Amino acid sequence: MKKKTNAEAMNFFVNRAMGIGNSGIEHAQFYRAQRFEAAQLPYRFVFVQLIKNLHEAMAEWNLQNDQVINMYEYFVLGERYLTKGVRRFYKPRDQQVVDGTKTIRMLKSVTSSGVQIMETMVRYSQPTDLLAVSKVELFEYSSGTRKVTFDFYHNQKGGTVIRNIHLFDQNQQHLFFRNEIQLQRYFFAQLDRVYGHKSNWFLDRGEESEVALFYPKFANSRVIEMVHADHLANRDDPNHPLWNNYYEYALTHLDRIDRTVSATQRQTYDFLIDFPNETQKFVTIPVGGVADDPEPPRRTWKPGEPLHLVTASRLAGEKHIDLAVRAIAKLRQLGFDVTFDIYGVGTQEKIISDTIKTEGLEDYVHLRGFSSQLDRVYPQYDAFLTASFSEGFGLTTIEALNAGLPVVAYAARFGSLELIKDGVNGFLEPFKVGDDNLYFNVNSLATGVQRLLDSNYAEVQKATQSSMKPFRHHVITQKWEELVHALRSGK
Repeated sequence: MKKKTNAEAMNFFVNRAMGIGNSGIEHAQFYRAQRFEAAQLPYRFVFVQLIKNLHEAMAEWNLQNDQVINMYEYFVLGERYLTKGVRRFYKPRDQQVVDGTKTIRMLKSVTSSGVQIMETMVRYSQPTDLLAVSKVELFEYSSGTRKVTFDFYHNQKGGTVIRNIHLFDQNQQHLFFRNEIQLQRYFFAQLDRVYGHKSNWFLDRGEESEVALFYPKFANSRVIEMVHADHLANRDDPNHPLWNNYYEYALTHLDRIDRTVSATQRQTYDFLIDFPNETQKFVTIPVGGVADDPEPPRRTWKPGEPLHLVTASRLAGEKHIDLAVRAIAKLRQLGFDVTFDIYGVGTQEKIISDTIKTEGLEDYVHLRGFSSQLDRVYPQYDAFLTASFSEGFGLTTIEALNAGLPVVAYAARFGSLELIKDGVNGFLEPFKVGDDNLYFNVNSLATGVQRLLDSNYAEVQKATQSSMKPFRHHVITQKWEELVHALRSGK
């Protein structure tokens, strides 16, 4: 990565956390970093949650030691960490402390970066019989020095918040923060100071980070809101749209934001319905792209052959992979020879596995687990199947199209509608929200696969890679260069 000079702004990609398995937001960050590398623009990933396996996850995704800054590692490891990364690594370890009833009362951990974590557990009667962390203490493992303490509280929304945060020996001070927003504000101020008071903050996730950076904005900072999903819950009332909870705060404080970046032109147009006088604030830059010179497809399906379908995503409820499994069952009942492989991990794995067994598809549908090399996976298949009702972009969709796989999907805002040209490089089908529409949605997705089977597959496959020209790496690199330049030139 090109070294930052005093004249350059540092670009911070702000998020809550990352792990071995990630959402589309983290993958969008990884891809943005590649484009910034190509444009020789300096950047850092910034994560504000305590992440025990951060460096193991970084290794999985080929992130370098000095490319990532974690808020809590900074509080423990000190000022040098902000620019140089972790100085010394350790073997991770975990230990449980139990009482006479074999109830866990404390968790002791040491991370590979040398942060020792002590988590005190408490059992709550409401919610019933909930064992949860109530207090966290962080120590520098090499010296045993306590650096951070904070308390966990349950909020009214069923989640947890941290309060009563103490930082010890922070620039020779003992600091206290009532809540996480104040803590993040202090952390961001240190980043801004160390990197020369010329920061571009790309906000990928976290309302707390938005509040921390908005009031007041640091002098000479620029704030860029990254939009990764549909920003609307609905538009039943044209004059009072109901925002997606994740973007409500940003969109009701638009005066604090220098740019809002959408992944699709369709979403940018949709923003301008509500903010017609803010044309300069809304920008379209895809959050994923494909190679400038793609390899030709390795497979070309022919009628009479089995059709091998694949999908790749987090195994999360909003992906509706169980509907895709049921669609495969429907197709096989109709006599179509189709198989389906599912790549990914997540909370819905058991539900999907149970659906496979219930439908009697163990020989035809398989959970393949996590893969960080999907570019090697896609060429083994004939088409890509996705069942999401909403797609801010569709990273795996463009990867599949670029590998020569036609895509069958629901006509979801915004990515599917923008990336897939119905009957040209894939097939779009209608869907209806609600559990009572199960059969409609299953039949609809099955119909999309049937349309693929009845199509001129060679022509559809030919259109997959040609439709990806606007998403070539060099095109997106140039868009990021233009945005960063515009932020600093006042255009």
